Amino acid sequence: MGMEGKDEAPIEPLRLDIRAQRRNVQVPLNEQAREWQALLVYLEGKFMKRPDMNGVLFLVGLNVLGLGPQEFSKEQKQDLLHIAVCELLSFAEFYEFAGRDDQGWPHYKVLRSPQGMSLAEQEAVLRACAVEYFKEADTDFNFIA
Repeated sequence: MGMEGKDEAPIEPLRLDIRAQRRNVQVPLNEQAREWQALLVYLEGKFMKRPDMNGVLFLVGLNVLGLGPQEFSKEQKQDLLHIAVCELLSFAEFYEFAGRDDQGWPHYKVLRSPQGMSLAEQEAVLRACAVEYFKEADTDFNFIA
């Protein structure tokens, strides 16, 4: 399908839970759904509003950027979402942190492309990676086993 000659590594079979992927064990989808819902409830309690996926991505992007509260242009907000996607997918080894530019914005190197997955699969991977991100980045969230 036009992919011949590409240097990208083939996409491995989908394993949605990142910790389980590292142990070569698959976690049931209902457990992943429970963890995702627990994350949303946790964030709702923290911010008094239940976020959708874009809200979660925005929070991750802000945290990764690490420049504190400030006004962002529409383009910068889109960049924050992109940063979050790259950071989250780095848990599944799609991206790798490459460094920061002179303004402090992070940049990532593509290791393999998630483009061969359906949108539903991509969102499921993002959800699993978001749960893992918050488990690592927010010690108050570690109550989820």
